[in-house]
Amino acid sequence: MTKACRLSLLAVAVLFLASAPSAFADTLELTGVGNNGSLDGIYVGPYIATVDGVANTPVICDDFSHESQLWQPWAANMSTGSSLASVRFPTANYEDVAYLSNILFNLSGNNAEADALQFAIWYINDTSDVTSFLGASNPFLTDSTDIYGVMYWVDQAEADASASDLSNILIYTPTSGGDPQEFIVQTPEPGTLLLLFMGLAGLILLKGLKSGKFSLVGGAKAC
Repeated sequence: MTKACRLSLLAVAVLFLASAPSAFADTLELTGVGNNGSLDGIYVGPYIATVDGVANTPVICDDFSHESQLWQPWAANMSTGSSLASVRFPTANYEDVAYLSNILFNLSGNNAEADALQFAIWYINDTSDVTSFLGASNPFLTDSTDIYGVMYWVDQAEADASASDLSNILIYTPTSGGDPQEFIVQTPEPGTLLLLFMGLAGLILLKGLKSGKFSLVGGAKAC
């Protein structure tokens, strides 16, 4: 394969990756409640959604005061950690929310800890509503001594959150579809993006080999 062919493959793959997010309007549709069950009738994240056309995407709700329904799509503004102009809550909250969301996204097999993390996220943005729902003296809310208490995680977020925690999240704030909740989406790690890039380049190369446009041996054809 000529150097020109290799450069062309890289260019096509880069263009595909760069254009993929803009191929869809920003939309979100909840399709499942995830694996962490519910607490007092409130489902705990991460949930499952179709986000900008990508199915089975884990999402976390940061908004206790609104309601979302399964299979009801809505339009949304997508914000990044470096641009929070269209979010629903005070921008200062999102550093703590991102810190807790990153832990919850990567948690598995521990519903009690997930309960505390999810309600801590909700508490940061909707303190009065969460306090009213749980009860101001509820030990689950007030416990700051272990991972199964809401205030434990609120305190951890305030102490440990840093701006870097915002770098791998996207925030989807609804703009239509009634008044649904705002959701957090975790973006792929750089290594995951690299693997995706390599996979796309490999698929393009394989297709070219099958069609006879490229050759890996002598006499490589021009692109």
